[in-house]
Amino acid sequence: VRGAVAALGGRLDVLFSNGGWTRIRNLQDLDENVDEEDWDRCFNMNVKSHLFLMHAARPHLDEAEGAFITTASLAGVKVSGSSMAYAVTKAAQIHLVKALAMAAGPRIRVNSVSPGLLLTDWGLQFSEEQREAMREKTRLKRLPTVDDVADQVLCFAKSRSVTGANVVIDGGLSL
Repeated sequence: VRGAVAALGGRLDVLFSNGGWTRIRNLQDLDENVDEEDWDRCFNMNVKSHLFLMHAARPHLDEAEGAFITTASLAGVKVSGSSMAYAVTKAAQIHLVKALAMAAGPRIRVNSVSPGLLLTDWGLQFSEEQREAMREKTRLKRLPTVDDVADQVLCFAKSRSVTGANVVIDGGLSL
């Protein structure tokens, strides 16, 4: 964080914490989802990394009255996604954002975005049939894009009155 602040001229207004990890497992198979290494890695990446990054950035964000924004997931709102460990730790991340908002205010805003399936390199691992089935389940008949997520991150960065919020960006899939 110190290096980034120095590179940015000594000021940090917005920090977008976009880290996470998962391994694809059958979400409905308990035996397949009982892997301690997966759980530890998911918790470390999907929860603890955001906590420790916020802690390190807090003095800089406080000085700038800045914003800390994380990428959670639709899987943290509606049990879905690539694995049980992923869904549970993304739910924990959303709750962490609320706790951080309580602890970091009044000078720092803390929020998260929760996209559904994005057609990034990771999302393109799913077959065309799977992607089309997901698209058809959305109310808007479209999958969210990286630009959709970036627009919401920018909105959180600009808004001076929103903290502790999680916005689902899923084309209406979770309705």
